Amino acid sequence: MNVLIRFTETSFILLPDIQNQISQPELYELFINQIKKDFENSSIDITFINDFIQDYQFIHASLTKKLKHILKSNTFKLNELLYRIDISEGQIKILSQKKPQLSFEELLAELIMKRILQKVVIKLVHKNQSKK
Repeated sequence: MNVLIRFTETSFILLPDIQNQISQPELYELFINQIKKDFENSSIDITFINDFIQDYQFIHASLTKKLKHILKSNTFKLNELLYRIDISEGQIKILSQKKPQLSFEELLAELIMKRILQKVVIKLVHKNQSKK
């Protein structure tokens, strides 16, 4: 598995290609389980996740739409979700400077996907090291 993980404020994960990571069946299943867990633990309805297909653009668009709804209806839940997933204001600010063409919700969707994948990869690496 070709994944580079760095823990800094500016770049909490660098995946060679997020689309390729999501296309791997094992990672995709773990990604879906983790995103459901994080959203559900933040008291956010997860039924929209059941419609996900194994496609980065589709997932990103679905997350963006859900985040717009959450932002309009309950910013407390959004803050709770970002805290639970571990996305900081600094990460949002840095990505918004790198990608000013993206809306706030699109930025959050990208950060959420990257962070969830990071969690999944870290758990897999830890699990594999524990087996040795």
